[in-house]
Amino acid sequence: MVENGFENRLGLVSNCWKVQLDAGVRLTELVEQAVNEGFRFVELRQGCLGDCEDSASRLPFPHMLKELAERFPEITFDLAVELPVFSESIETASAPLKTMLQSAKVLSAHGHPAHLRIVDLVSKTVPGTRPAADSAGSRFCLQDVVDSLSNLKTALPTGIVSVEHSFQPWTEFRTLFEVANSSGINVQLCYDPCNLWLAGDGKEADEITARLPVDWLSMVHLKQRVDSSVSTRFEPGKVDWPKQLNSLNDARYTGPFMFETTPSEDVWECLRDSRDYLASIVRDL
Repeated sequence: MVENGFENRLGLVSNCWKVQLDAGVRLTELVEQAVNEGFRFVELRQGCLGDCEDSASRLPFPHMLKELAERFPEITFDLAVELPVFSESIETASAPLKTMLQSAKVLSAHGHPAHLRIVDLVSKTVPGTRPAADSAGSRFCLQDVVDSLSNLKTALPTGIVSVEHSFQPWTEFRTLFEVANSSGINVQLCYDPCNLWLAGDGKEADEITARLPVDWLSMVHLKQRVDSSVSTRFEPGKVDWPKQLNSLNDARYTGPFMFETTPSEDVWECLRDSRDYLASIVRDL
């Protein structure tokens, strides 16, 4: 990781700024400070886009995101949206999804690839990966999920479609990726070791990361659980980040690391502390 210049691979997720956005700070101002702080990646999270999205529908304004991307050529943006991919068929022709796809595409200014990042915060399982007795009555199957992801990838042929795990058990989630990628879809993974605790897989976090195919990864989220809550800082806690980063380094992961700390009034101080902690780990790798 040291030799790959980790300082140039750092980013953050815009929900870190929720306190500032809710107070009326413009997204452009926050991205500008991120640039000044040395960040090179920004994940724009639905619901945390401030003046660049409709507050009622939480749909982004593509023209404003286009202006944002053009203003900050040094930043690689991705758009993170919530879609129930594990329980509903996702149709790219729907008006809301068209807006999401258009927004992801306009963020690809200056040669950065369009990147739509998906998370399903509704479904607790991945269909078709459990014994039939556990999924009786459900007509939604794993192939339906794969078809939806294929439709999204077709809509972004030269871009990236990645999926983040949330409440889904890891074994099921990994099966989805094995099936999808064996079908040639090339969907990628937004990996968040901290989220493994949501589905009860936290105790296996070190083993899961060590066995993770590095070519699946689009990004890695950096956050920490302290006293069963996500901390305002990236710091010591339940996730053994030295082990996690050692495994990723051994696997030659070269992608971005995205801080996703809990929102706070002193977010920039928290992010600086987070970078200092990350640097202390990297020095020992």
